[in-house]
Amino acid sequence: MLQRFDEESMAWLAAVVRDHRSAALASLGPGGSPSVSLVSYADTRDLSAFWLHVSDLSAHTAHLRHDPRCGLMIAAPDDGESEPLQKHRLMLDCWADVLEHDDPEYPAAKARYLYKLPQHEMMFGLGDFHLVRLTPSGGLFNAGFGKAYRVTPSILGRAGKA
Repeated sequence: MLQRFDEESMAWLAAVVRDHRSAALASLGPGGSPSVSLVSYADTRDLSAFWLHVSDLSAHTAHLRHDPRCGLMIAAPDDGESEPLQKHRLMLDCWADVLEHDDPEYPAAKARYLYKLPQHEMMFGLGDFHLVRLTPSGGLFNAGFGKAYRVTPSILGRAGKA
């Protein structure tokens, strides 16, 4: 049974996004075959979108250009001691848009990405890298056994203010 968000669970949701920098990206390859990749991400302040900086050399970039439907899972790391399925994790259904370098939104997106991942600065000088905006349409937040929550864009917006 899905739970209703309260202040505590809203803070958990915000923390799982803001405290991490890597996620699993699920994309659809040729013929609809599923593919999963590890990516770095930056969130927008209001959690309405997530920024990826991806290379044309990676399969997931080609997948996202071919079919923008994708999934993003952000999860607290396994510490090797506690039950892994008790770790907080957020699974989102998203739509991907590749941002062209001349897009007016590009400078602010780049600044936000580098704010969270400053060590990626040199990759912005490589011609094969692109910013991709993932816009969530919904998903599920799991905070452990019996603590599952339906996530909507408005819930993400509320968590972004937490």
